[in-house]
Amino acid sequence: MPAVREVLDAMPGEPFDPVEVVNGMIAAGLRGDSAFWRARYVATGRRLVSALCGGGGHGPPDMTDLPPQRFRVEIQRTFDLSRAPVRRLRLPLPLEGPHLTDLEVKVGAGGLEVRLTPGRMEALVAGPGQDAVTLSAQAAFVARPVSPYGLEAGPVPSEAWLAPVEGPIRVTPAVAALADQLAGARRDPFDAVMAFRDHLLDAMACGRVYADALEGEAATDWVLAHRWYDCRLGSALLAALCRARGIPARLVGGYLLWEAPSEHYWMEAWIPDRGWTPFDLLAWDLSAGGRDRDWRGVYAGALDYRLTTQQFPQVFTGPPGPSMRGPWHRLSRMTAGGTETRLISIPDGALIYAERLSVVRA
Repeated sequence: MPAVREVLDAMPGEPFDPVEVVNGMIAAGLRGDSAFWRARYVATGRRLVSALCGGGGHGPPDMTDLPPQRFRVEIQRTFDLSRAPVRRLRLPLPLEGPHLTDLEVKVGAGGLEVRLTPGRMEALVAGPGQDAVTLSAQAAFVARPVSPYGLEAGPVPSEAWLAPVEGPIRVTPAVAALADQLAGARRDPFDAVMAFRDHLLDAMACGRVYADALEGEAATDWVLAHRWYDCRLGSALLAALCRARGIPARLVGGYLLWEAPSEHYWMEAWIPDRGWTPFDLLAWDLSAGGRDRDWRGVYAGALDYRLTTQQFPQVFTGPPGPSMRGPWHRLSRMTAGGTETRLISIPDGALIYAERLSVVRA
């Protein structure tokens, strides 16, 4: 996989840049130079999936046979407003649907005016004078595995999911040509999506991508050129390949409900007689780059428990609020009961905002 090394060499940054550290670990594992990636990174992901699904850890659990499970989740964002004025701050909220029911949400905004819409909470900052603001949401709900069978089947409700241009989804000539090559004479949309997915598992790699790496280039063409994607860009390419063949597809965002919860993206394709059918490229990580056959089939048509907050293009959280111009790092760590992610500016290390997630299985 020569493009992996080229991506790493082309990425600017100071020593111990967290993006370079993760990508270097993955590249070393793919080359066979280090066992750390498979022994720790891949193994940890499998353990977290098995723990969430109640499996024994000896193989991928059956995602279609998980019982309903109640969760309590708290999402909290603390914003530093001391360096730049901000008028609106946003926090993601759970979306209720077939896979997330009985939703109860309590929000807090430190006395700020709050507006609630599907997928987000928006707090209005009256003016300068506040150095820090914390938004929080405590949600209780019943989650079910994300499986299409018997849910929402019928004609696709909107042409929006066939649009050739939507955010990172770009049906470019290169994407259309690859979609035709991979799908070939396949008539079953599910088989075509699986061919696209297999290509992303076998011919590309999943890691970290700098936010400004695309530099105005179509995201899907960048991924095709470098054969390197993160969960958002890989899902966008998979959706673009589907749309190129007339298969409605959408990008979905939310959170993994692992004991180390984290923000994540996947995609859904509209399959006749199935409805919205999920595909998650996290399978690349869990199958050690598509090499472990038992795990490479995971997340193809069914997912484990998820907290969905975004279903593009209709429902999305939007930017958090503070300006993200200029270089910044994303640093994550486990905490008691969850995780904390801090976005800090470079080079001074000042906080932009911190997000804390906690998940309790009720």
